[in-house]
Amino acid sequence: MTYSPPPRSSASSALKKSAALVSLLLMASIAQAQGPQDWIKRILDPAKIGVTPPSGATLNRKLTVDYLSKTDPPEQMAIYLMPLAQLKAASDHFKTTLKVDPAVTGSDLFEIHRFTLPDKGLTIMLTRSQFVDDKLQITMEYVPPAK
Repeated sequence: MTYSPPPRSSASSALKKSAALVSLLLMASIAQAQGPQDWIKRILDPAKIGVTPPSGATLNRKLTVDYLSKTDPPEQMAIYLMPLAQLKAASDHFKTTLKVDPAVTGSDLFEIHRFTLPDKGLTIMLTRSQFVDDKLQITMEYVPPAK
């Protein structure tokens, strides 16, 4: 007795073609993936766009690179930390520097100050850090305006 495999259905053929296509797309996305050196290059130097962080704020490269490694991050960004008690002073600094009032939401420990300047492609958010105890996190996101 001889064995013959069952005839191929168009469904299994279509499934194999779909699997091959998904595999190809996955390989293409891996080839385009960025690594830490690429993320570090995208850390925002706010002085380049005429903005200075408040006195006492320090850049946290690790948090910045962690955010830049996520799916669909902004083109450039920087995360600064300073004592949480200086939220008002930091907000006043940006209010004076940017000449715009922040949108304030939340209250107490969960108060958020957001400065949005769409014409400059800049968003600055001041909030309690979820990763570093008793620190104010200043997140600056920059996407250059389209020309």
